[in-house]
Amino acid sequence: MGKLFGLILMLAALYVGMSLYTQGLESAFGGAFAPIEPVDRREAPLATGLTPAAGMADAPSERRRSGKPITEAVRERVTADLALGARRHSQ
Repeated sequence: MGKLFGLILMLAALYVGMSLYTQGLESAFGGAFAPIEPVDRREAPLATGLTPAAGMADAPSERRRSGKPITEAVRERVTADLALGARRHSQ
């Protein structure tokens, strides 16, 4: 009897989870899990203003990227590690 109850409980949780995942909080189960006021209808943003220190800070500068992509650096490191392993095993 306990196994049957556990199975039914798991299936119900799976149904609720999949409904929330596919339909979202706004429309699943008639909006029962929806927030009090939907996000798209809010008048004020969640962050209402900057602190004085944040207002005086400079804008962040763009990071300089090196000429080669990160995949090239990873490829070089993997190739070097494979060569080192091959040298160890050949000795």
